[in-house]
Amino acid sequence: MKLRHKKYRTAIAVACAAAMAVTATGCSRGGSTSSSDGESLEFFLNMGADSAQYQALSKIIDAYEGESGVSITATTGGDTYEDQMKVRLASGDIPDLFSTHGWSLLRYSEFLEPLTDETWAADVNPALDSAMRDADGNIFAFPGETDVAGILYNKDVLDQIGVDPASITSWEAFDSAAESLAAQGTVPIYISGKDQGSAGILADFLAADTFTEAEQTQMQEGTFVDSAYALMLDKVHGWQQNGWFNPDYSSASRDDMARALADGTTGFEIAQNAILSNAFTYNPDANLGFIPLPPTLSDEPYLVGGEGVDSFGVSKTSQNKEAALKFLDYLAQPENAAALAESTASAPGLLGIDVDYGNLTDSFTAYVVDGNVPVKPYFDRVFLPNGMWNTMVVTTDSVITGQATVDQAVDQVRTQFETLFGA
Repeated sequence: MKLRHKKYRTAIAVACAAAMAVTATGCSRGGSTSSSDGESLEFFLNMGADSAQYQALSKIIDAYEGESGVSITATTGGDTYEDQMKVRLASGDIPDLFSTHGWSLLRYSEFLEPLTDETWAADVNPALDSAMRDADGNIFAFPGETDVAGILYNKDVLDQIGVDPASITSWEAFDSAAESLAAQGTVPIYISGKDQGSAGILADFLAADTFTEAEQTQMQEGTFVDSAYALMLDKVHGWQQNGWFNPDYSSASRDDMARALADGTTGFEIAQNAILSNAFTYNPDANLGFIPLPPTLSDEPYLVGGEGVDSFGVSKTSQNKEAALKFLDYLAQPENAAALAESTASAPGLLGIDVDYGNLTDSFTAYVVDGNVPVKPYFDRVFLPNGMWNTMVVTTDSVITGQATVDQAVDQVRTQFETLFGA
């Protein structure tokens, strides 16, 4: 079935009742919600209060408050950030500053102040242009990182089975390593089923290479390609049938994912590099890294990337717009831009920023710095209509838990695709 897709139109559902049911974790940096010397800003964040990126951003906010006299109240939305933002956008109660987490252009741009004329905008990493700039070159968020990720690993665990992570350039090699890990009682693939998103990220990373170019075009034009989506879920189903996912999947959190890598509970995770940053907070000496994903249809391994969690926009209706824009200028200072990228173990969002990758230097040098490994976009941001993320998460989760067959999951995704396309 072919449908018309208005890709750049944002559908915001009014769900005010839901706002009463969600909670947020917040603090005013510097211990005050107002300032006698200047304005107050609300900053709504899509990150955990205990995450490495929140800790890094908090230090930057503390320093800025001391220098500027502006008070910034930083609040984390946790797992319900996107639901809370939908409610706030619909009601017009929009924070002065907020995380755009990969959606500054396609979801949030109509609510954001254009930032194209800001002094730092010309230095945005060109790798982000397709994700963050519109057809006229306008940009709507400050990029604190250029998100690149693949398969995360614990090298010490892989050494136990005699596997060099750099040798994993095919899914056959990956599956062989997973089988060896399972044989020695180690969890091959650890993933969170408790926190929203991890199952969807797994699907996003795999689906990036299960569609031919022609099939990708079909998706963008409104025709859902069942076989290509099933090819992705077949791999997930195979891992589930082999018992390669962690037994505590349903109760495991993203924090548990970080701990599992840090303490060697698992060999692999297919997730964003921010997990690595958090893992190092538990075990600074952990021997961790990342490798590209093996190809399914392509000829070579690939990374997935684009606009990351540490991307922030300014509400175009903010009463404190100038103060918010000045704070973004502060984030763009080299030491602050570097700290943001380091906190998520990502490449910087701006050119000319020197980043200390620490224990991940080998991985970045091998796969990112020279730009020789292709970086594919997040599948859902390019080939699925707005509003598909939850369906992607739920259906992948149902395959991981064995509650649905691949065909049932594909049917559910197709139905939602056809419902939302053109909405």
